[in-house]
Amino acid sequence: MTEHQTMNTVIHAAFRRDLARFDSALATFPDGSQERADQLVAAWDNYQHQLHHHHQDEETIFWPAFRELGADEALTSDLGGEHARMLTALDHADEVVRRLATDPSSARAADARAAVGELGEVLREHLTHEEADLEPWTATIQGTPRMKQAQAAVRKAHKGQSGTFIAWLLDGASPEDVAGLKREIPAPVVTVLNALPGRHYRKNIATVWADA
Repeated sequence: MTEHQTMNTVIHAAFRRDLARFDSALATFPDGSQERADQLVAAWDNYQHQLHHHHQDEETIFWPAFRELGADEALTSDLGGEHARMLTALDHADEVVRRLATDPSSARAADARAAVGELGEVLREHLTHEEADLEPWTATIQGTPRMKQAQAAVRKAHKGQSGTFIAWLLDGASPEDVAGLKREIPAPVVTVLNALPGRHYRKNIATVWADA
């Protein structure tokens, strides 16, 4: 169980949940099912979008702020190298998963499962490293003006996407994950964003996993 000190580990929990979901769904893929292939590609679209933008936000918004506040530059450089390896694995997985839409076979599903598994190995190692070596320090600077500025910049960059983001974080979340989210975003705001703005996710993505 992760002790959530910042929003970062709440997001990490969602990444890990979806990796497990893809592994299970691809392992049990019904040969020839175009419907299931389309469902999984739709879920993948959301996953790769969330993963790509999370790491982009870190590199362009949060890590510059961390460095200004005294973060170990060698550590953020190492983590940046891990991002590069993760992006390579993500690009490969994206290519392989999308083939399932044009050839919904068990063989393609097995290929996709292997590619997502390779991404998972790289990503889980990175998340664990970040949580062990950067997260404790990050938790100490959350209330600083510079961090509030960075958080505002992220909200501005993803204006209009908050409902999908919140609905994704809540989908399958443990009580600890939900509590961690509501420590970062007031519970009434979470409820409002998960309602109408999060409807697209709940209708088109959450149902993919509900059918698993």
